[in-house]
Order: sequence, then C-alpha cells, then structure tokens
Amino acid sequence: MSEISATDALFTASLRRMELAIPLLAVVLTIALGLKTAWPVAAGFLIGSAIAYLNFRWLKATVIALTDAVTTHAAKPSVVFRFLTRFVLITVAAYVIFVSYPIAFHGFLAGLFVPVLAILLEAVYVLYQAIQQGI
Repeated sequence: MSEISATDALFTASLRRMELAIPLLAVVLTIALGLKTAWPVAAGFLIGSAIAYLNFRWLKATVIALTDAVTTHAAKPSVVFRFLTRFVLITVAAYVIFVSYPIAFHGFLAGLFVPVLAILLEAVYVLYQAIQQGI
C-alpha cells in the first residue's frame, strides 16, 4: 500500500512541477526570442505557450472527469464539450494569427510545444532523482 501512495505522490509532485515549469519556460523563452529574433515572433510564441498551458490544464481536467465518469458509470456531456473546445480554441487562434500576422505564426507553433519541453525536463529530473536514490 505504501508503494502505491509513493507512486501517487511522485505523479502529483511531477504534475505540479510541470504546471509551474510551463509558464516559467514560456516567459524565459519569450524574452530570449524577443532579444534574438523579432518581437512579433516572441509575441506569437507567448500566445502559443499560453494556449498550450490552458490546453494542458483542460486536458488534466478532462482526464479526471473521464476517469470519474468511468468509475461512477455516469457520462457527462460537458466532458466531450471541453475536449472539443480545446481543439477549437487552438484552431481559431492559429487561424487568426496566420491571417493577421504571419510572422508571429511560427512563434505560435513553437509555443504550442512548451509543455513538451516541460515534460522532458521533468523526465530528466525524475531520472536524476532515481539515480541518486539508487532505484
């Protein structure tokens, strides 16, 4: 039983660190992009990062709602609505940026991958901890 609670604690801590890392990485990388490239690209990156963070949070809530629906055998239509709304939000934002300011579109697409970087950093951190503990 203690092994399951240790695993739950590890996943909870990892999720919390990733939720903190995404906005931090977004701000740091936006500043770096702004200094290295054009500021419109950095602004597009920041918008993409914000949508990716919102998508990450909604995905977490959707997974929790789906697992609750499966365990209680009560399907909620709001779960499907939230799931589809994520894609609509990303598509509308991408279209508006692409049409109105194409140079920012590249930054927007790159910003969508900030959660992937946060997950990669978390995986390296957990691996480092496992090596330190001799697991």
